[in-house]
Amino acid sequence: MKAEKILKIVLTVLVIILISLVSFGGIFVKNTKFVESVIPEYQLGMDLKGTRSITMEINDSTKTVYYDKDGNIVSQEGENTTAKEEPINSKDSLTKENYEKTKQLIEQRLKQMNVQDFIIRQDETTGKLFVQLTENDNTDLFVQYMAIKGSFTVVNDDGDVLLTNSDIKNAQVGYRTTNEGTAVYLTINFNKEGQAKLKDISNTYVKTTDEEGNATTKKVTLKIDDSTLLSTYFQEEIANGVIQMSIGQSTTDVSTIQSYLQEASNLAVLLNTGEMPLTYSITANKYVKSDITIEMLSIPAIILLVIIVVALLALVVKYRKNGLLVAICHIGYAASLLLVIRYTNVVITIEGIAGLLISFVMNYIFSIYLLNLLQKNKEEGINLQFREATLKSLLILIPATIIAVTLCFSGWLPIFSFGTTLFWGLMTCAIYNVVITRTLLVNAGK
Repeated sequence: MKAEKILKIVLTVLVIILISLVSFGGIFVKNTKFVESVIPEYQLGMDLKGTRSITMEINDSTKTVYYDKDGNIVSQEGENTTAKEEPINSKDSLTKENYEKTKQLIEQRLKQMNVQDFIIRQDETTGKLFVQLTENDNTDLFVQYMAIKGSFTVVNDDGDVLLTNSDIKNAQVGYRTTNEGTAVYLTINFNKEGQAKLKDISNTYVKTTDEEGNATTKKVTLKIDDSTLLSTYFQEEIANGVIQMSIGQSTTDVSTIQSYLQEASNLAVLLNTGEMPLTYSITANKYVKSDITIEMLSIPAIILLVIIVVALLALVVKYRKNGLLVAICHIGYAASLLLVIRYTNVVITIEGIAGLLISFVMNYIFSIYLLNLLQKNKEEGINLQFREATLKSLLILIPATIIAVTLCFSGWLPIFSFGTTLFWGLMTCAIYNVVITRTLLVNAGK
């Protein structure tokens, strides 16, 4: 029985060490020529990481428009056509309503692309937009998709528009396993009116054979702005109003699959948010460093580390064996919480750091209360004392969790960051102490 107890203690401590090594050190694997960590990076807010400052202005350039003899717009120059230079954004479209609609549409795109930390301001007179984003590996991609107008069209070889954004119900990303690997695809679902149009198109633009036996093909092209997504003809009638497009080729390479999923997801965002009423150009794109530097954080970090070490040593001095075990558990708790924060993609701001510190303090208070019970009531079972300490802590844990969950619904990132870090801190505290701390103390006390 003694050997079994020692084995459980050793295994629990090894689990804590493993969690700590993964959290504080990482897991590194070779990816092509480089060695990369498979553990997600921390998502830092603008106050810690710096910002990308973007200025977007209404495009004042012109385009050449061709009219036929009847005054209708045609796709290209030909006989009896007239060319005119017209502004990309007509004067009638330069309204406050369209300015605001464009701003709201960009906000929707950023949210659907999971950009949690951004600020958008607008000059209501000129429509000029000022956008601030957290600087990270995806910022350039986000900036690119902010400026795309997002005009979806299905056109024939003559340039006639057959379907537009107004015909789309929604777009979805999916994937399936094939013999060659994983295939990523984008599904476009059309609304009732678009469904009827697509049915007619699928019966018209097909491969046929003329009287001489030569194959003739009538194709359509799917476009977003001036970029071609797909050029195809139809082999059968599409009556359900759904077009499915493959993104890339089937593959088993994880990074390639992720890039295809990202591309499909971004296209889905453009289709789901719709077309911007105005065309904008990016006139400024620069990185602004955070006012909070590493040098500024180094001294508080050292002071905090010293306080933590002293607090843990105090547990060892006062409570001896149990204090040492709880101190080890605290290190594991910190490592576990930081892993949870990274895998849940919580954006960490200064307020978020405060939420983490409060979680550490609450876990420490719980430990003190539990250790006092163990010291005063040695004759009682550890399970009973742990249950008593847990019930007492619920008086604080439940109200604190309710507050944290409430703050998670805030639209202001500093409050949201505080609420999410506090929530995950409390949840990790509850689960970790039941699974790890309790197991270690129960086996050490036998």
